[in-house]
Amino acid sequence: MRLILGLLLIFATNSIAKPVREGALITELVSSKQSITPGETIDIALRIKHDKGWHTYWKSPGIVGVPTGLDWKLPEGFKAGKILWPQPEAVKMGPYNAYGYHDEVFLIIPLTAPQNAEPGTKPVIQARASWMCCSTVCQPAFADLNLSIQISKKNQPHKNTKWSNLINDSRSTFAQANKSWKSTAVRKGKKILLTLRPLKKEKPSLPKTPYFFCEDGLIHSDKTQSMKILSGQSIEFRLHVSEFGPENPTHLKGIFYNKNGLPDNSGATPIYINAPIKNS
Repeated sequence: MRLILGLLLIFATNSIAKPVREGALITELVSSKQSITPGETIDIALRIKHDKGWHTYWKSPGIVGVPTGLDWKLPEGFKAGKILWPQPEAVKMGPYNAYGYHDEVFLIIPLTAPQNAEPGTKPVIQARASWMCCSTVCQPAFADLNLSIQISKKNQPHKNTKWSNLINDSRSTFAQANKSWKSTAVRKGKKILLTLRPLKKEKPSLPKTPYFFCEDGLIHSDKTQSMKILSGQSIEFRLHVSEFGPENPTHLKGIFYNKNGLPDNSGATPIYINAPIKNS
C-alpha cells in the first residue's frame, strides 16, 4: 500500500506544471484561467524568461536564428492553435541583426476543450518546446513541459491565474489593422521602397525609432533600413531584399513600429502592413 501511495504521489507531482531551466532560459506552460469549460477556448502561453544578455527569436527571425516551436501531446479532443506572437524587437546574434525577444515573454496559444470534456476532471496538457537561444554564442535546446487544467461546468465563472494580466499584456502588443496609412511597395532590383502616406488630414502618430519587421524573411534583417520624410507628411523606407526570402513575392508584409519593440510617448501603436509589390 505504501508503495502504491508513493507511486501515486510521484505521478501527481510530475503532472504539476513546473518551470524548467535549460541553458540560459526558464520555460513553462501557464494559463490565463484556472479552469476551462467543455467546448471553450482560453489563452495559455509559453512563458520564456531569458538570462540577461540572451534572447530567443520571433516567428520570422531574419537572416539568423530559429523561431521557438511547440510540439503538442494533448488529451483526446483538445486542440491547440498556432502560436500568437507578441511584438518583437531588434536583437543581436553576435554581429548580426535579427528579430526576437529578451527578458520575459509570453507566446500565446489558444487552447480549446472538447464538447465532451468531463467536468471535475483535470487533464494534463503536454508540449515539447524547442528554441534557439543566443547571445555572443547560440544554444539550441528543448524542454518537455506540462500544464494541468480543471474542467468546470458550463456557465461556471472562471477565476484568473497570477499569469492573466501578463498574458493580456502580451496580447495588447499585437499589431493593429492598418487604418492610418496608405502603403505602397515598389521593388527596384535588390531594394524595395515602402511608402506610407497618411489616409487622413491629421498625421498618424509616428514611432520615435521607426522600423519595419518583415514577417516572411523577404527583407534582409542585417542591412540598414533608411527612412526619410516626404512631402505631405509621408514617409519612405528603403529596404534590402534578402537572398533567403520567398521567391516571387507579391506582397510586403510585416509590422511598422519602434525598433526596440516598446511603446514610447508618441502614442504610436504597432501597425500591420500588407502592401502589394510593384516592380519598376
